[in-house]
Amino acid sequence: MNLLAASTCCVNNAGVFGDGGEISDRALGVYTAVFWSSVVLGLIVTGLLVYAFIKFRRRSDDDDPAQFHGNTKLEIAWTLVPLATFLSLFGLTAVNMPFINNQNAATKYTVTVIGQQFSWTFDYGTTSSGSRIRSFGTLYMPENEFVELNIVSTDPPCNVTPTASSENTLAQELANEGCGVNHSFYAPSLGQQMNAIPGDVNNAPLEARQGTYYGQCTELCGIGHAQMTFVVVALPANQFQSCVFGNPNGSIDATSAACKLGGS
Repeated sequence: MNLLAASTCCVNNAGVFGDGGEISDRALGVYTAVFWSSVVLGLIVTGLLVYAFIKFRRRSDDDDPAQFHGNTKLEIAWTLVPLATFLSLFGLTAVNMPFINNQNAATKYTVTVIGQQFSWTFDYGTTSSGSRIRSFGTLYMPENEFVELNIVSTDPPCNVTPTASSENTLAQELANEGCGVNHSFYAPSLGQQMNAIPGDVNNAPLEARQGTYYGQCTELCGIGHAQMTFVVVALPANQFQSCVFGNPNGSIDATSAACKLGGS
């Protein structure tokens, strides 16, 4: 219901058929191939069945249907055509999966995504003074550039302020607390979904063209689940730097021009 409301009200790019980035483009390409292959094969099978029902139907109670032992060429054809279709779709999926799975290795930015009842916090690292840089409910990212998301779940009072030592990332220290409930980070028009599970750190790449995108938790996580939404804002690279890293104290002002599309 949240997705439907957002797509008809005031938030852009909320649908699963969005073209927000390269990941969603590839996912949509695989889906389109699978869908239309299914449609074509379904129509062929339905047509053959209707043809057989009409041509070989029994005309009267005394009419015995013709007896035959099969058609070898036809049997080979209806075995090989679906097999070739299946192998083609399998190959298309196999080619695209490594692209999606291997993007984390080449990312310039890492964001820790913290799911808690019932909101999302996005941590971008620390300032030179050690203050954490965070935004709440809105994930800012540079346009057309892959960002690695470290997705974790935690809840007060377990959400302490970690030291994020050299041995552990912030995400790992939060995960070590082992608190919270299952959440799911889902940005449909960007083609990315990943669970936030207590005790675990799940990694996911995210990339978006310039724009505003809607997302929400899709794991039933409690009474406030329906309000656990977020927004992804993809900004030009220099604007992203000003928005997220422009304040020495680490605060992100969502109302500033740097954090708005078309700002500076």
